[in-house]
Amino acid sequence: MDSKIIYYILSYLLGSIPFALIVSLPQGKDPRKEGSKNPGATNVARLLGKKWGIVTFIGDAGKGLLALYCVKIFSSQGFMENPQLYAGVAFFAVTGHLFSVFLKFQGGKGVATTIGTFLVLTPKAMLGSLLFFFPLVYFSGFVSLGSIIAMLSLPILIYIFKYPVEYFYCAAVLSVLIIYKHKENIKRLLKGEEKTWKKNTL
Repeated sequence: MDSKIIYYILSYLLGSIPFALIVSLPQGKDPRKEGSKNPGATNVARLLGKKWGIVTFIGDAGKGLLALYCVKIFSSQGFMENPQLYAGVAFFAVTGHLFSVFLKFQGGKGVATTIGTFLVLTPKAMLGSLLFFFPLVYFSGFVSLGSIIAMLSLPILIYIFKYPVEYFYCAAVLSVLIIYKHKENIKRLLKGEEKTWKKNTL
């Protein structure tokens, strides 16, 4: 089997690890059934408090980062030397979170794992996207709105900073998937029914 395919499979499996459940279930909470019913950091924060939300975020971001560095070690190629390989690793790590094999191909919304991977691959672009995220969340109170705008801005900033085109296409496709995962949030935002972090949602 081609080593690249092995890397992609392992990246998907690593991305599929549901940290929200690992954190929540031992404490008697199931984020798939409570709160927003999303197995992600924001819902964990809603159910268990900000500390556990941060722990979940670190786990979800870290699995994307770990996938990239594991492949880098075994392939002995830098992130700019073989962008096609690493764009694939990032894509499968994030889609593992979005459609986890351990959760019957359900999953979270992918923002934390995307942040973890693209902070490694395109740090200037990802940091630029976070400059949209934090003010939007702070002033509007909506984590979902900040996430959507940050993901929309990511491929644009990757293009502006002239990172490899493979990273642009990867980010563009993931942005579409992540925004699709936020479809219920978008409906609630339009109806004025979305909850804010100021009401203990992180």
